[in-house]
Amino acid sequence: MGIFGHILQRSLAHIRRFSSTPQHFPESVAEHSFFTAYIALILCDLTQARGETVDKEKVLAMALVHDKEEAFSGDILTPFKHYSPEITETIRRVNKEVIPQEFEGLPDTLKERYISLWVEEGEGKSIEAQMVKTADRLSLIAKCAEEVRVGNKFFQGIYEKQLSLLKNQEFSWWKKIQEQVLAQETRD
Repeated sequence: MGIFGHILQRSLAHIRRFSSTPQHFPESVAEHSFFTAYIALILCDLTQARGETVDKEKVLAMALVHDKEEAFSGDILTPFKHYSPEITETIRRVNKEVIPQEFEGLPDTLKERYISLWVEEGEGKSIEAQMVKTADRLSLIAKCAEEVRVGNKFFQGIYEKQLSLLKNQEFSWWKKIQEQVLAQETRD
């Protein structure tokens, strides 16, 4: 395929998230990945301002590839994806098998780097992976808030659950910026 052929692949722009939930503003996986990366950038800057060391370039690259497997699988509905530990593990295993296909055409060094970033994000252990997970959740919360603001009550429960999960995250870096990030939420 080559690099140019890889660049021409835009399937994430056409994969709709929340396919089982009525939406006023359908969101593609590509849109979600952009907002996740942008929010991750904000989290990096806030965290660095509080004296934490974080690899911003790694966070941004990780955020951009974090849902790349969805070009193969589509956006799998959360209730199904997390129905049981067996299903969750099976989906993760299949994703690990197919993720190399999503970087076809790139030089091996790039392909290996992007796969490594994707795997690291999925494991969620490094500060960079935790930031992407948090940005991913914030992007989801922002999408839900947008839908709720225009009267779409289908997203209210998702919003409340994800906000609760966000508030209860135990990452040390998150504890340092949580109040600053969520200050507006307490006034709404």
